[in-house]
Amino acid sequence: MTKDPQVSRYSSPGRIVVLLIAMFLTSCTQAVPPSASTGLLLEQPSGSQQITGILPATDLAVGRDERFLLVLIGADNNLVSDANVDLSFFKVTGANQAQLRAQGPAQYREAPGATGRGAYVARANFDESGQWGVAAHVVPPGKPAADLRLSFEVKDKSSTPAIGDQVPASGTLTGSSEAEIERFSSARPVDPTLYQVSVADSLRQEKPLVLLFASPGFCTSRLCGPSLEALQALHSQYRTRANFIHVEIYQDGRPNANLDVVPAVREWGLTSEPWLFIVGADGRLVDKFEGNIATQEIRQSLAPLLVEGT
Repeated sequence: MTKDPQVSRYSSPGRIVVLLIAMFLTSCTQAVPPSASTGLLLEQPSGSQQITGILPATDLAVGRDERFLLVLIGADNNLVSDANVDLSFFKVTGANQAQLRAQGPAQYREAPGATGRGAYVARANFDESGQWGVAAHVVPPGKPAADLRLSFEVKDKSSTPAIGDQVPASGTLTGSSEAEIERFSSARPVDPTLYQVSVADSLRQEKPLVLLFASPGFCTSRLCGPSLEALQALHSQYRTRANFIHVEIYQDGRPNANLDVVPAVREWGLTSEPWLFIVGADGRLVDKFEGNIATQEIRQSLAPLLVEGT
């Protein structure tokens, strides 16, 4: 697979890594995957499948209910969105050896306005860092089943805040008028309701927080705009019961020659964009979503935090 030239530009300290969303790649294979039937690590020959799988998540770490993403591309280079997908997770335990640790289904999700740019989502428990593999049994309607085997790395600790962590009290930028906000945000049109309080202010209010890091005007993954739409939809429904904040990725609202990011990007340890975080009234992280951010997923995590009548 040819390396995206922007990846190396973003990967130096203080900069985020571009999220490689699979629907914009034409071909990619990952070698040394685990076999679901034997537990042995076997190489999947190039071209052996009519469906290609790509794993876009950049911050998988030891923990429970880690959000696992799988994008499927058909032989026609179009996204596969209507298959039944079952996943088996393996921990690599030695040379050509892997141990089955978990199994479960994955559901296709896409953000509003991001038709054809979704991903299959599953929650997985990773009890050990190191090399892992996933075996995906994919059954498209009316077509032969495909079995994909892909490898990935699980970190000892997330770069972004972990579930249950106290989140950074970042002094993010606020504004009251469109002209003021346009100086630091690339969102067009500007929604001033998403910039009324800073993250630090929200934490002091002891109110649930939905926080989106995204650069709608310059997002390489093309998912920042739809993610902002998801945030706006949730704000419209729950605005009296939680704070909703958008934080621009780049200083002054656009990438400069050095690709300088706002301080909060470093404080939250972002590894890609977009990211959405749900924070409880106690200031601890409840859930987080990378890349493809579907409204129904966020709503499921946010609902238990909402207090009626506030």
